[in-house]
Amino acid sequence: MIRKIDHYNIRTTKFEDTVRFYVDILGMTAGRPPMASTSSPPSWIYDGSGVPAVHLIPVDPKDPEKSYAERSQFRRGVDITEPPAFHGSGAIDHIAFECEDYDEILGRLKSARRAYAENFVAQINLRQIFVKDPNGVTLELNFRS
Repeated sequence: MIRKIDHYNIRTTKFEDTVRFYVDILGMTAGRPPMASTSSPPSWIYDGSGVPAVHLIPVDPKDPEKSYAERSQFRRGVDITEPPAFHGSGAIDHIAFECEDYDEILGRLKSARRAYAENFVAQINLRQIFVKDPNGVTLELNFRS
């Protein structure tokens, strides 16, 4: 039985931009898991309750395939021969977050001049913002009243 999503992982050639987006615009926190070396970048993004929600894998933009292959060696027995994608959501359409403070996040998006779309689902009183992160991954931000 699966109980909940644990986290999602993004392979990124835009590591710093991605960290800034999740921290500065969405108000999340960047950090390292306890077992990580202090020399590694803060590649985990934590939600407001302190739970890691996004794991970032920095990829060398000059040689992304090599960087990905090196980082994926732990997946022994899993076929990783498909070329890795470094932009967009691939087969995943979007990732959804339960959020608070609609006006604050909307203000941050506007200040940063980020493109977004708003939606309202009246039947369940749900306000939504759709935005792409720096890697082209579509995020659905849900605000329940």
